[in-house]
Amino acid sequence: MDPRAYVPAYLEHRYELAHPELTDAARELVRDQIARDPERFAPDAQAQAAVAYMHAHDELMDGLRRMEDLPDSDFEHDRGALFERTRSQLAAIVQADPHAVDARLVSIQLAEVPLDACMGDMLQLERETCERLIATRPGFNPEAEGLWDEEARAKGTDVRVLTACDPEVIGWLHTVEALSQGCIFTARYRAAASYARTVMRAKGYPTIAVGTLLLALARLEDEEGFFAAAREAGAAVEDLPWFLLGRTILLYKLGQRRSARRALRDFANRCEGGAFFLINPTYHDPYLPVRPAACEAWDLSHQAVWEADGIIADTPDFTTWAEGVEGVREQAEEFAARYGF
Repeated sequence: MDPRAYVPAYLEHRYELAHPELTDAARELVRDQIARDPERFAPDAQAQAAVAYMHAHDELMDGLRRMEDLPDSDFEHDRGALFERTRSQLAAIVQADPHAVDARLVSIQLAEVPLDACMGDMLQLERETCERLIATRPGFNPEAEGLWDEEARAKGTDVRVLTACDPEVIGWLHTVEALSQGCIFTARYRAAASYARTVMRAKGYPTIAVGTLLLALARLEDEEGFFAAAREAGAAVEDLPWFLLGRTILLYKLGQRRSARRALRDFANRCEGGAFFLINPTYHDPYLPVRPAACEAWDLSHQAVWEADGIIADTPDFTTWAEGVEGVREQAEEFAARYGF
């Protein structure tokens, strides 16, 4: 979840709690003022840290976007400098507020350590944060639907608001989602599925964690679980590249080649760029801290294939088979020509 969405919502929520007499017009005015000058509405260390993280994250993502067309040598140098600058900013934020979960999470992700060490640090952060939330947020329950039990619901507050207006809850969800994605990358598929299901229980938190779940179930060759998860997620999931690609991988691994070919054509036809990214592995910026919102129609296809890379590499002859399916290579070439890849 982008801090440009949840940090202003958090500041506005705090201001409204302190000023219950606000009219609708006054709330709209406060919302506009927060958008222009969030620092003015950050009266303590926690709020100031949230605003500082929002700015640091903006600078980090903007810096990565501006590097996309650099030559490799310049890219590596500039990215290293950007990450070093961001680490310094995040360290200052955490010093001011040790409970700035997102700042701690991104610091872990930017550390120059092996992936397993990174996963261990994220796991420790998740446990720490979850224990603190249970102790300090009445009704918070990571096992409950919506993450909040009857104690929280009894007060009449929408659980979506409880989640979306609390940077620590959002940071915890980011950590769980990052663990889920990290488990996919390190071949811990059952753990990936479990973490993804936790994220999917949240309300008021936009996510495509179901994509991680579907890829994990496809790799585990759990046909019943795959289609049950898709049904539970609702009809809209069938339009996601993760479902369409995961279904193709699943059917291929199960030896159902005719069905797999049909599924692959469906993926290639419905997911812009899907055929191209599948047969032309393409670098993707790191998730900092989790899967970013799509800017282009084909971003989701790129993300789905990138996340499935380890699964595809571990599935003998899958890419060669996919490239040989009628029409797939032609669609890949047409996409490349259109977008200049």
